[in-house]
Amino acid sequence: MKAFYHKSLWTLFLILLPYLGWSQGEHPNLVLTAKGVEDLRTNLGKYPLLDKTFNKVKTRVLQALDEEINIPIPKDPGGGYTHEVHKQNYKKMYEAGLLYQIEQNDAYAEYVKKQLLGYAAMYPSLGLHPERKSSNPGVLFWQGLNDSVWLVYVSQAYDCVYDYLTKKERKEIEKNLFRPIVKFFSEQNVVNFDKVHNHGTWMVAGVGMISYVMGDEEMVQKTLKGSKLDGQSGFLKQLDELFSPDGYYTEGPYYQRYALMPFILYAHTLSHRNPELGIYEYRNGVLPKAVEAVLQLSYTNGRFFPINDALKEKTYNTAELVYGVDIAFTHFGQDAGLLSIAEEQGELMLGEEGVAVAKAIAEGKAKPFNYRSLELSDGSEGKNGGLGILRDGDQKDQLCLLMKYSSSGMGHGHFDKLSFSLYDKGVEVLQDYGAVRFLNTVQKQGGRYLPENKTWAKQTVSHNTVVVDAQSNYKGKQKVADKLNSEMFFTVFEDPKVQIISALDTTAYEGVKMQRTMAMISKGEHQKPWIIDLFRVNAEEEHQYDLPFYYMGHKIDSNIPFKIHSNQWNTMGDDHGYQHLWNMAEGNAASHLASFTWLQNERFYTLTSVANTETKYFMTQLGANDPEVNLRKDSGFMIRQPKAKAHTFLSVIEAHGEFNPNAEYTVNSESQLKDLKLLADTEEGSVVMLEDNSSQRWVLMIANQDAAKESKHTVTANGKTYEWVGPYQLQEMTSEL
Repeated sequence: MKAFYHKSLWTLFLILLPYLGWSQGEHPNLVLTAKGVEDLRTNLGKYPLLDKTFNKVKTRVLQALDEEINIPIPKDPGGGYTHEVHKQNYKKMYEAGLLYQIEQNDAYAEYVKKQLLGYAAMYPSLGLHPERKSSNPGVLFWQGLNDSVWLVYVSQAYDCVYDYLTKKERKEIEKNLFRPIVKFFSEQNVVNFDKVHNHGTWMVAGVGMISYVMGDEEMVQKTLKGSKLDGQSGFLKQLDELFSPDGYYTEGPYYQRYALMPFILYAHTLSHRNPELGIYEYRNGVLPKAVEAVLQLSYTNGRFFPINDALKEKTYNTAELVYGVDIAFTHFGQDAGLLSIAEEQGELMLGEEGVAVAKAIAEGKAKPFNYRSLELSDGSEGKNGGLGILRDGDQKDQLCLLMKYSSSGMGHGHFDKLSFSLYDKGVEVLQDYGAVRFLNTVQKQGGRYLPENKTWAKQTVSHNTVVVDAQSNYKGKQKVADKLNSEMFFTVFEDPKVQIISALDTTAYEGVKMQRTMAMISKGEHQKPWIIDLFRVNAEEEHQYDLPFYYMGHKIDSNIPFKIHSNQWNTMGDDHGYQHLWNMAEGNAASHLASFTWLQNERFYTLTSVANTETKYFMTQLGANDPEVNLRKDSGFMIRQPKAKAHTFLSVIEAHGEFNPNAEYTVNSESQLKDLKLLADTEEGSVVMLEDNSSQRWVLMIANQDAAKESKHTVTANGKTYEWVGPYQLQEMTSEL
């Protein structure tokens, strides 16, 4: 009986936990707090970056006050007139609210009030948006996602002017605007309200924040636990399922950047409205890890790795990451590396966090962000594969390789198992295409994802990975892909001579096992590492295996005697993305090694691969069957093994030399690789030999079955035996092999 009594009390405590300390409280008390207001008033004029941010905001708000308020009837898609006006309106209201709190100038509050009353007068007469998206329709915007973003911003504006408004004005605004929006999201659009997806995150964050301002504690609980209050959806469930234990967001860094804003803002609100939730410690601090992870998923130029549906131009210089960096620095341990990111961003959030960052920067505490080699697991339990990142060099001239062996990435995922991309000297060298989309560009289907996003960008052949029988992974079926993933075999980051990622996939093609091992081998000081790419494919039946490489820059040279199709180009195939590739040239290797050199950003790159008599090579160009010219004219180099059960692609990628058009010189434009051999390749292990022009040799032995550190491996080939312990071993050789 006593045990039952104590258990019941504990259950009651868990039920009441989110309500403890509940109070509508003072205003503002969402992201900006009374302490933040006081910090801003006290420190303006002291720290340059804070003053710069404040002055930019004030300039924009003063300009808005000089303009006539415009609240048009919604009718245009993304990028259209009404879309952009409503987008600007929520930003203007938000910033005017901030300035009212800082300066207590009634003109700012009056501006927000007029906007809110204008929307309250219009909203009850609106139906669904005429350009609505069927899966998540909006009212003010074409998709509900944008309505959710609007609410996240405007709830903060309302919080800032709450005490300025009369009780009658608040009643009118809540009755005709905010409560109908909350009802629309939580009842009429409940499928998306309960969806474990970034659209759902934005929705519950917006509803939760406005519910805090209105004092609606029941609705706050629904945002945390789902519309049914059963914990199967809502904000906490999204934290449970959308991030891996390492903080990786399953849709990829482009959407992680976007989704972080509602996660961070709502969590920050919860941290002081309901501190007993311990939201920053939730799941072993998954939100602090998520901020770190998304920054690690960028290159040193600030651009995010464009895996899955992603716009390649997107950097961390966005509002989402301004909040993320400032809150992370202030509340997650004051990492000085974040200050260099904040300096690069050039602006701050206006609150106590922005003050803390500005003060630390002014005191000279900023250090370069610590980009490092690492693995990020995927899946809520970290069991759905992941991403591996290898880096070498400083931020000014860093060689960086990203390998992807994660889950699909839900609706924004691509069929790209075991793909990779390569960066060097501040730019892409071997690219991931990203997405086919012109965001907010009306002429390009209203800024939506274009048809070629499905027919090209998502397809396997658009990535630097093996394609079997000219078909995409899972035959291009997203629902199948969502249930399956690749897996990590082993990673090595701590060896100063070699960094390695090895991953496996047995799910992408029925009856086909793939293993890709990519290693970055150090060649000593003042030399770029060589990258070894060992891609093993095994099947019971014969298949065609294609391995494309999409290079950035201009072809310089190749030892392959290509037949140039100068009179007519044909496509590489009919579907699965091949219909978009022109066959510009093809040929067979003239020796056991095939090389291809290109120039990018005044540096030369050579890809050298082991060939046999059946291996074919193609030069391709993107752009076929593209009547609206939605695709870039990107160049590719494809290796094809036309008929084999098992085949191993062995390649080395090297960065070398310099082309200097200003000083008019070129040095080391030719490959430094003299020889490359696959000495052994069995189920137990593979042995690779490299030799440079100075006759220095390296032998890399790689385990293919057992990657345990203590496992012993023996491989015999051509009368020679190779032995090693652990997942790999690198040897420098001086004798004949």
